[in-house]
Amino acid sequence: MTACLQRLTPARWTATAGLAAVLLAGAGIVFDMTDRDLRQEAMGKTRAVAALAHDPLHAVSLDKVRRTGVVPPVFAARIVTDLDALDLEAKKQAFLKIALPLVARENARIRGERRHAAGSAKDVPEYIWEKYQVTPGDIATLRRRIDVIPASMVLAQAALESGWGTSRFARDANNLFGIRTYNPDTPGLEPEKADGFKVVKYPDLSEGMGHYMLNLNTHPAYLEFRQARLEMRAQGRDPDARHLATRLTQYSEIPKTYSKLLHQIIDAEKLEDFDGVRLVNEG
Repeated sequence: MTACLQRLTPARWTATAGLAAVLLAGAGIVFDMTDRDLRQEAMGKTRAVAALAHDPLHAVSLDKVRRTGVVPPVFAARIVTDLDALDLEAKKQAFLKIALPLVARENARIRGERRHAAGSAKDVPEYIWEKYQVTPGDIATLRRRIDVIPASMVLAQAALESGWGTSRFARDANNLFGIRTYNPDTPGLEPEKADGFKVVKYPDLSEGMGHYMLNLNTHPAYLEFRQARLEMRAQGRDPDARHLATRLTQYSEIPKTYSKLLHQIIDAEKLEDFDGVRLVNEG
């Protein structure tokens, strides 16, 4: 037996639907269509509210984060808002709302990895030794490398390096920190005055944030940064952003003034209020 399938034209579909309605009515089943438009409108509003709940510009209140020390888990994949169209204060506020949840999530991941390094070296998963580029068993080096980076320093660097999220590299490469690559096979964008390097292009902002933090925690250029952080821990202190910023002279082409610029941003925007911020319901 061969089945014959036919595409329903609009006219045939209307006729079929009408016949179905008659048959259902005959069976005692009647659809009330009078509130269909109201229900569709309600569903549209629900979708709109859900979309806003996943938009950091609407879901994140910087004042509330300052009061509570927690930020909603709302993560932007890229910067889609035209921040250049906003006035300076609105631009800064919008950028911080986008970047802050990403900082909190990456530091949460680091804290989870740090817990693995708190005990015996034999209990540390293999991937952590590999990720932090440490010889298995060298627990002292691993502990120096696995540690959080103060949110205020991260936000200040991101703001400075990306022009508060308006640079071409921030918009088109999800790179808030101007991270370069000399590998021709690595995806990237060429600066106007490139000297054999590109600015890395990341699939999303989260990847860029993670690579930046891992770079500070592993690259030989930032050994002094990590050593200063370790000394603070030994003194029972949390990492201090203002002090650690002075250990980033090799990050920039303006080493003598770089930390001063970061200090100015940290102070002007009161970014130290965000140090220690965590995600809502973070374990």
